[in-house]
Amino acid sequence: MNIKKIGLSALAGSLAMFSANAVELAVSGKTELTYVTTDNATTGNPFGMGNGITFSGSGDMNGMTATYTAVIGDGGQANSNTSEVFASSSLMLDMGDMGTIGFDQGVGEFGVGTIDDKTPYAYEEQWTYVGSSNGLRAAGGTNVVGYKNSYAGVNVSVEIDPGHTNNSSKGGSGDGGSTGAGTTDSGYNFAITSSDIYEGMNVGIGYGEEEHSDDSTTLVGRDKDASYQTAFVTYAIGGATVGFQTSAAYGGSAGTSSQEVMIYGASYSINENLAVSYSEMENDFAIGKLKDGTDAAGTVSEKTKGLGVSYTMGSAAVRVLMSEGNDIGGKTGVDKDHMEVSLMLAF
Repeated sequence: MNIKKIGLSALAGSLAMFSANAVELAVSGKTELTYVTTDNATTGNPFGMGNGITFSGSGDMNGMTATYTAVIGDGGQANSNTSEVFASSSLMLDMGDMGTIGFDQGVGEFGVGTIDDKTPYAYEEQWTYVGSSNGLRAAGGTNVVGYKNSYAGVNVSVEIDPGHTNNSSKGGSGDGGSTGAGTTDSGYNFAITSSDIYEGMNVGIGYGEEEHSDDSTTLVGRDKDASYQTAFVTYAIGGATVGFQTSAAYGGSAGTSSQEVMIYGASYSINENLAVSYSEMENDFAIGKLKDGTDAAGTVSEKTKGLGVSYTMGSAAVRVLMSEGNDIGGKTGVDKDHMEVSLMLAF
C-alpha cells in the first residue's frame, strides 16, 4: 500500500508540473445584429447577424512565450451547421528583446496591412461597405510569415508571402498541405511606425512589392509586378483626433494598374461613451497604365466619404455608418450609398 501511495503521489506531482506549463486558453466572442440600406443596389431583407468566437492560448517555451489565436466566425447560421469556419488563426513566438516572429493566416499581425487606414473613425472605415479601395495591395495576409519589434520608440513589422493565388480567395492551407497550382503571386511588405516623435502624434510609413509569375494574356502590355507604398500622420488633442494618409500602388492587373490615394478625417469623443467621425477618400485610377508609364484610357477619380457614430454601454455598442462612393473601382457612373446600424455585444 505504501508503494502504491508513493506511486500515486509521484504521478500527481508529475501532472501538477505538466499543468503549470500547459497552455492557458481564454475564450472571448461577440454577436452583432445589423440593419442595412443601400442605394443603387438591391437591399432585400435589411437585417443580418453574425457571430465570432476567439480562442487565445499562450504558454512558456524555454523562456519565450508562444501564443496561438483562432477565430471562428459564421454568417448568421445561414441554413446548416457547416456555416461555421475558422476565419483566421496565427501562431506567434515572443522572444523578448529579440522581437516576435510568427505565422499568420488572416489575423493581420504583420506588415503594411496593419496601417492600411490609420485615419480616425468611430465605426469602420468609410470605404468598407461601398466597394471602394484604399489602394494598398498587401502581399498576402494568409499563409505568411512575419517579424516585428520595437527599437527606441520605433515599431518595425515585416511580412513575407511565399505565394498565393491572384484572386480574392487567398485561402490558407492546412497542416501537411500546400497551396498547389495557381500560386502565381509572392512578395514582401513592411510598416514602420512611431508615437514618440511628438506628444499626441502618431506617424508611419509602409512599402511592399509583389511579383506576378502568370503569363496570362489579361496582363499583356502591362507591368504585372506590383509595388505599393503609404504614409500617415494622426494628431490627438483632448477628445479630438485628426488624420491624413496618402498611398500609391503601381502595376498589377488590367484596369487597376495605378492608384494614387488620399484619405483625411477627424473624430471627436463627445464623452466617454459617444464618439463621431467624418472622413473622405479620393482614389485616382490610371486605367490601363502601360509599362512605359503612359495611360491607355486616362484617369478616373473614385471619391468616397463617410460619417460614423458610436455609442458604448459597457459590453454593448450601437454604431452607425453612412457612406457614399462615386465612380467606384475607377468606373465612371458606378455609385453606391450605404447606411448601416449595428448592435454589437461582446462577451
